[in-house]
Amino acid sequence: MVEGAWVILRDGWYYLFYSGNNCCGPDAHYGVLVARSRSATGPFETLPQATGNPNSMLLEGNEYWHAPGHNCVVTDAAGQDWLAYHAIDPHQPTFDAIDAEQGYSRRIMLLDRLEYQDGWPRLVSGGTPSHQAQPAPITE
Repeated sequence: MVEGAWVILRDGWYYLFYSGNNCCGPDAHYGVLVARSRSATGPFETLPQATGNPNSMLLEGNEYWHAPGHNCVVTDAAGQDWLAYHAIDPHQPTFDAIDAEQGYSRRIMLLDRLEYQDGWPRLVSGGTPSHQAQPAPITE
């Protein structure tokens, strides 16, 4: 499954951020992927195509946060890009506010700083959700 597509223009590249794989439940494996093009209508080259690594992702889960995805890019007052997305806390994976028998994934909104290196966006946190305090976006 592919969803949550988001396109931005930076330095002459159109970057397409999108989420994919299984977002929910005990077997959730979800992440953020990226592709780029010089044209808004493509064709787009994916990060796996560019790196030759079929498992290349912009963001994937870690021991602190599972199934990160459904993202958008926001720019702070200083011009810094940030990736806003949700992820599941494995210590509190579900809540029963809607359906006590089924339970639903507890998705928490997270924010990590993006930088661009060799024409590709990457997370300053190293490709997984940050789990320690970090500098905040600049606001007016």
